[in-house]
Amino acid sequence: MRIIVMSIAMASMLTLLLGCSHQPNPIKQLSTGEQQILIPERETDNRMSDWNLTSSDAELYIGDLGVEQFYAPQQVRSLAAQSNKQTLLPNGFPLIKASPNPDIPPRKGGYVENVIETAKSYLGTPYVYGSDRLDPTSFDCSDFTRWVYLSALRMDLPWDAKNQAAYVEALSKRKYTDLKQAKRGDLLFFTSFRGNRAADYVSLDPSQKTITHMGIYLGDGKIIHSASKKTGGVRIDHMFFKHLQYRFVLGGSVLE
Repeated sequence: MRIIVMSIAMASMLTLLLGCSHQPNPIKQLSTGEQQILIPERETDNRMSDWNLTSSDAELYIGDLGVEQFYAPQQVRSLAAQSNKQTLLPNGFPLIKASPNPDIPPRKGGYVENVIETAKSYLGTPYVYGSDRLDPTSFDCSDFTRWVYLSALRMDLPWDAKNQAAYVEALSKRKYTDLKQAKRGDLLFFTSFRGNRAADYVSLDPSQKTITHMGIYLGDGKIIHSASKKTGGVRIDHMFFKHLQYRFVLGGSVLE
């Protein structure tokens, strides 16, 4: 009886294995272009490109627009800066160049690797619009980038995307509007989400490209950023052939 039972079990397993071995691989049935888009998304998930999710995700449309109004002390700093004839950021804070703390040793590859390692340590941190800039338990997009540079290198950058972009515009020795020029550790800035297609952005003139989102470039077409609650807080996404590529406005280094 034991032999009969074992024979039946082995036959069932063989049938199952043969059946699985003949299942078509969905990736191989796709075109090369489709593979290039879908395979990288499976490194995380496809939430940032899922229209059923993104179309109803208010935080993607808003970004961190308006966050600066949460910080009233800027008015005092603005008056002080004006009296000293300092250059001001759009929010009224004085423009002050930040540099890595010399007591922090650069990792192999330079300070950029300090930034990348710190950024990745926050993967999955929840998204909160207007998050507390003194508490790393939640982030919006600009709080995330600021906290990464502050934690990794003691570089205190402005507190929202628009003002971090102004900082890069004013002080970066390497800035660009072509995403292909991005290098590891750069800050990347994006306009508001309007859809998943290139056609949703091509007709916009510069005045319509308000910067409302940002992240840190990892290289190989990847960005680490915090976009919204629905997309999962701090995450890694591929940018090319997706709305992040179409939304790109400015990039630059704050380490050069």
